[in-house]
Amino acid sequence: MVLPWRSRGGAAKRRNQLIAGDISVVETKIPVQLRSSRMERIQSPRVLLAPRDAVEISRRLENAAAREEYAECFETVTKIKNLGREGGDTNKKCLVQNGGVLALSSCFERFAAAREGHERLLEEILFVLSSWLPLNRSEGFNKMGSTASLNCLVRFLNGKDAKTRQNAAFCIREVIAVDKRYVYALTDMEGACEGLVKVIRDSVSTSSSKASLMVIYRAISCNDQIAARFVRLGLIEVITEMMVNNAEKSVCERSLVVLNAICDHEQGKEDVLRNALIVPLLVKKVLRVSDLATQCSVSILWKLWKKNGECDDWLLVEALQVGAFEKLLVLLQVGCEDKTKEKASELLRNLNRCRNDIEKTNCLDSSMHLKNVKKSF
Repeated sequence: MVLPWRSRGGAAKRRNQLIAGDISVVETKIPVQLRSSRMERIQSPRVLLAPRDAVEISRRLENAAAREEYAECFETVTKIKNLGREGGDTNKKCLVQNGGVLALSSCFERFAAAREGHERLLEEILFVLSSWLPLNRSEGFNKMGSTASLNCLVRFLNGKDAKTRQNAAFCIREVIAVDKRYVYALTDMEGACEGLVKVIRDSVSTSSSKASLMVIYRAISCNDQIAARFVRLGLIEVITEMMVNNAEKSVCERSLVVLNAICDHEQGKEDVLRNALIVPLLVKKVLRVSDLATQCSVSILWKLWKKNGECDDWLLVEALQVGAFEKLLVLLQVGCEDKTKEKASELLRNLNRCRNDIEKTNCLDSSMHLKNVKKSF
């Protein structure tokens, strides 16, 4: 007897089906007398994508994109999407290693330049690329940093569909990790900075907020002008509100990292200090979220205190009122990184000086609960 998969032409036919994306799950029915309460059907294992098949699919997409054949490109992208779903990480890895990223990025760049009438195809490509991340070291992904591609990503970032906005934020984060010049290209585009802040303000998703925060961090680390632009867009208020309302550890850490970077610029410090919630919020995050959050909180407090090369004792008074003295004292007792320890020690010495000055003038509020601390620092 000749088994079905050994029949003449069977292998070639099955391979063609795989490339065309027509292979689906084969459900094997079990006789009633053999069925158990837990299982009634068995899914046969799927055929995994071979490297030569991945190369052929990628080549087909590249050729169709070069000819700007929308229908064929959409069909091929859909098949790639389905293969990734059916074969899991194995098929995704095979496509990435055999030209899939280059083909999808080239297709995205080609149709993004046309601007109109191709949104559905571009959204599908964006979905596939986002499901394959990280790709910043993959061959061909730098095409997503072209002017046409970045403009399209910014357009999606400011769109209405939440999933597309999230995928755009993911891809932008990966693109600017490839080369620093893409940061400048992105921030020079109309609506890019606004879109990143808007994604956070609209709470599109936790993942998209984290991606946008990382893009913003890379951007404001480049120069003062970019940092000032984000501050003018209300970034500090948006981040502060998000930290108050969102208790997730990773979101809080990224928010504090961004605030710490903003405080590297003198104008940024001025705008941060204008926010009435900032000092109580920073003190609250010390020893409460993570080591990174503690380091950033102490660093921000220290930078704000050292504003314009001068010491701001009013900030120390506010910090005393919300319990900074006790928090920093405990931090030094439990231990921390050397740089954080130096800043915490300097803050603690000056907090103690400020506390003593207030006690001498009999202006210390009894609600501050500091009278039991006798040791001078």
